[in-house]
Amino acid sequence: MDSLASSAAFRPPVLDGSNYALWKVKMRMFIKYIEERAWQRVLDGWSPPRTVDNDGDSISKPESTWSNDEVQISNLNSKALNAIFTSVDINMFSLITNCISTKEAWDILQKHCEGSESVRRTKFRMLTSKFENLRMEENETIVEYDRRLRDIENEAFSLGDPMSNERLVSKVLRFLPERFNIKICAIDESNQGHLYT
Repeated sequence: MDSLASSAAFRPPVLDGSNYALWKVKMRMFIKYIEERAWQRVLDGWSPPRTVDNDGDSISKPESTWSNDEVQISNLNSKALNAIFTSVDINMFSLITNCISTKEAWDILQKHCEGSESVRRTKFRMLTSKFENLRMEENETIVEYDRRLRDIENEAFSLGDPMSNERLVSKVLRFLPERFNIKICAIDESNQGHLYT
């Protein structure tokens, strides 16, 4: 079965500008699902092959003269770019309409939704502070607390700095209310204190 036909069973959410963190993670996997090497075009970029004319000037190479490798790389770029084009709303699409490189489209969407590198660093510092200040409320369930913690974890991942499981477990165990002290002691003893390191 053709990989594009089989990919119809799995569709990423449509990027509307408010769901970028979720879209980014799902889109990465969607492009890799279409074809593993297509993701490389997002990372490395692509531009049409060029050649030199009789005057020594660099010009676009006619498609009919592209090598098999050049066609294959172009095809990977087209698959990834098509995936992005079809998974953004009309407002996001207007930002990338003229892109011919998947990397260019990806970078435009990332900058528009996440901001510049300095903005991302600021967001990560704020997220780190939010993580450090997160405490389980007395009337909150473990599931509710875990959901808030996972939201922070997912946002950190989307900003390019995933949190380790050890750090998350340590956070949970350090800031549970007193009603969980017996359970925390039992968990800590069974793991010989390794969860706090």
